[in-house]
Amino acid sequence: MSYMRMRWVSRDGRVAVERRYHSARAMALLPKNKERRARKEAETCLTQEKVNARLREERLVFLCLDNFVLGDHYLTLTYRSKAEGGGDVPEAAQVRADFERWKRRVRSIYKREGVPMKYVSVLERIGGGGRPHGHVLLPELSHAALKEVIAAWPHGRVKVETYQGELEDAKKLMAYFVKEGVDKETGSGRVMTSRNLVRREPERVRVSRSDTYRDEVVPPPGYDVVKAYTREGFTSHGYAFSTGFFVRRESAGKIFAWGGLEHGRVRDGASVAGAAGGGVVRRGGRDVRHDHVQFRGDAAGDAGVVRR
Repeated sequence: MSYMRMRWVSRDGRVAVERRYHSARAMALLPKNKERRARKEAETCLTQEKVNARLREERLVFLCLDNFVLGDHYLTLTYRSKAEGGGDVPEAAQVRADFERWKRRVRSIYKREGVPMKYVSVLERIGGGGRPHGHVLLPELSHAALKEVIAAWPHGRVKVETYQGELEDAKKLMAYFVKEGVDKETGSGRVMTSRNLVRREPERVRVSRSDTYRDEVVPPPGYDVVKAYTREGFTSHGYAFSTGFFVRRESAGKIFAWGGLEHGRVRDGASVAGAAGGGVVRRGGRDVRHDHVQFRGDAAGDAGVVRR
């Protein structure tokens, strides 16, 4: 039976994704296949709410894979507790204002360093349920500039971790970003992204040349299936779907799945020139070398700890 197929390949070709599913635009062509659905008692069908949550997380994963690399900074900003000399838990409006003020200060640091500031961020617990805090993923800076970023947050501690740049890192981090859900009243849990991120839409086509829906997930040549993130099941209407995540084998060189970048069209006209294979990435007119560094410090002037 005919079905819809979505394909996406990361800018560097390391990760490829394929989803096959049925929709109102891709119903079975033959009458006998229109009733070829799952028995509801045999499988747990995905509700639309769960589908939307997965798609939202998936879009964020695509943004991470296309815009951030090994060595970039994952920051957690917190408020001091009373035991640490802090005050009462700030209101949601105050938290949002503090975070925006910090971003403006950080943007000026990136501008001075000649590195475009792009980010994916989220504020959590700003509506209650604990002390509010924020998470943000940022491009790599020098240690000196990173200290300034930390000092720009005067309300508590800033924990800095090194983003590893692999599919697993993007999946786990974005799952963590969306775990809370969105509080429409306070904005808590709403993921925010900068406008200058490269945003590439997956290729979607209707496949009708075959009247058979293939159940197995098959990787493109040179790629392996990531079983932890590959899913098969049935929609709430009982039709089968599958989502396959694939990573390129090192021995395969720099091949691109299904032809490469056309499976991910750039919406904003940003350059998609990237480094395939790591090492050195060109950023803001300078070369940034990847290395494994963790830096921890706070706004009180702590020199931090550097780990290599």
